[in-house]
Amino acid sequence: MKFSAATLFLLAGYASAGSQYSLTLKDGGYDSVRSALSPSLTYSGESNGMEYGSSVDLSSSSCPYSVWGQKKYSVGEGWTIKARSEYSKGKYDYDGDSAGTYITVEGSDADEETFVWGSGVVGGKNVKALKVGAKKIINTDGGKFMVAPRHSFETSETHVCLGFTKDDTKAYLTLSEDEKSFLVQQQLDDDNSASVKAGCSGFVAATMTNESDLGSTTVTVTPDDIDVEIKSDGWVAGIKSALSLDAEPTVRFSKSLTFGV
Repeated sequence: MKFSAATLFLLAGYASAGSQYSLTLKDGGYDSVRSALSPSLTYSGESNGMEYGSSVDLSSSSCPYSVWGQKKYSVGEGWTIKARSEYSKGKYDYDGDSAGTYITVEGSDADEETFVWGSGVVGGKNVKALKVGAKKIINTDGGKFMVAPRHSFETSETHVCLGFTKDDTKAYLTLSEDEKSFLVQQQLDDDNSASVKAGCSGFVAATMTNESDLGSTTVTVTPDDIDVEIKSDGWVAGIKSALSLDAEPTVRFSKSLTFGV
């Protein structure tokens, strides 16, 4: 059954007050006006404790789409479980199938110091687990410590992230068989923040962000290129250029329009 933008509006007929539509336009190809603006439409709402939504990519004649819903449950002594399911067609590859369902389950304790989560997919005739993970936060007088292991069943890789937060400084050490990196984030003042990431091979990336009444400006530098991105009032504009200057810069933009119903 072919899905169209009209289906999104049909879903809205079951919405409660406070639901929202969001239309996003961004740079795309130049075969037509539709592909150049690359429009996408999303819809979200909430009713009786259930959050739900849908999205459709209007830039493609096949109109890839997704429909999702999620709900929170209280279980045990202070634990909260959030279950989310997203059915999509044409957006992702489910082992050769274009349609499938992505499922996630997250759990957290009352103090939000212990978290567990897992994800899986149902596509075609296949049902498989994707990832599992956990996070534990330990508060001390000297700062906040974090340990967060996660495992991917697809790649059979296990990552462990160790974190420390004190005042305006955050530091994260990520360890795996293929990756060892160290990230430091610093809130310099009310308007400016910076981060630096390094790995075994050396410098990976550095970022500086400024928040002002005009919006947010982020500058990111890697060993190969520099990227500048500006966000303001639903607009996102960016330019990326190689440090070697041997290629033309890449310019991008998007604009999101939100409508409440």
